[in-house]
Amino acid sequence: MAGIKGSGTSSRGWFGAGLRRRFIANRKGATAVEFAMIAPLLFGFLFAILETGTLFIRATALETGIEEAKRVTMTGQIAAAGAPAMQESAFRSAFCAQVDWIIKCEDVKFDVRAFTTFGAAAMPNPVSGGTFNPTGMQFNPGLPCQIVVIRAYYEVKSITGFIRNDVATLNSGNVLLGGSAAFKNEPYGAC
Repeated sequence: MAGIKGSGTSSRGWFGAGLRRRFIANRKGATAVEFAMIAPLLFGFLFAILETGTLFIRATALETGIEEAKRVTMTGQIAAAGAPAMQESAFRSAFCAQVDWIIKCEDVKFDVRAFTTFGAAAMPNPVSGGTFNPTGMQFNPGLPCQIVVIRAYYEVKSITGFIRNDVATLNSGNVLLGGSAAFKNEPYGAC
């Protein structure tokens, strides 16, 4: 009991109006409370910025892969691969060598078509009603001196609501990254 009497605190100081005044005047936890109120918004914006940056890097990698696939198609290396299945495998290998560090190559869908003139190079839209449908895509790297159009599509799952609301192109909320190239094959054979 002697320890309690000698503590120098009165019971009135911890209970009643004194406690209320001390609680209101105490600012030690104010920063933590303010951060807890702002943290969800801060982290939401931070994740949206990171996701936007990742989408940009993936889109750039997709374009780089298309450029490499275009080069090997234009110079006849794809046509020299042999059977259509071997041509498509060589095409995918050239593409994947550039993008496999950030894009899962097996998820990329290609539409490669050959035409006789640039004016005839009309390509159907694979997105209809907010749904991506790759079933109508073809693979035809063309003959020497033909016009070839390459399109590649990669569906990315969106994580933050900011991306889903602003750039999502599909009803699922996912983002469909796409890239394309149109060129004329070189005369690596008889035109």
